[in-house]
Amino acid sequence: MDIDYNLVQRAQMLLTLDQPLTQVREVLLREGYPQDQVVELMDATEEVLNYLVPPQYDEHKIGIDILHPGEKSEGRKPTVDILIDKRSGKLELMTPHQHETWRVANEVRKAIKRQRQGTKHFH
Repeated sequence: MDIDYNLVQRAQMLLTLDQPLTQVREVLLREGYPQDQVVELMDATEEVLNYLVPPQYDEHKIGIDILHPGEKSEGRKPTVDILIDKRSGKLELMTPHQHETWRVANEVRKAIKRQRQGTKHFH
């Protein structure tokens, strides 16, 4: 499909402002660009970014993938929304703009706290 050059330029400008892809997609649709072109451009951009930017975590971290409302699980590529350091228990939110990321992070923090309190009794 041929994608409107103005759409590509606008998307590039929004992406240089460090806007998340989901937000860029919403802005472009709100501005009236054709949905099929926006979806194709953002999907291609996400695929390239995922290819160029490997996950920045090692074997000492656990990645949590959250299925956000509106996302389809079929054919979906896993992404990391939360990273947990196995040694320190510190959480790093990769998608802090998503409400569900905060909810899951709070539950994970509670679980880590409960686990640590339980192990104190055995030492």
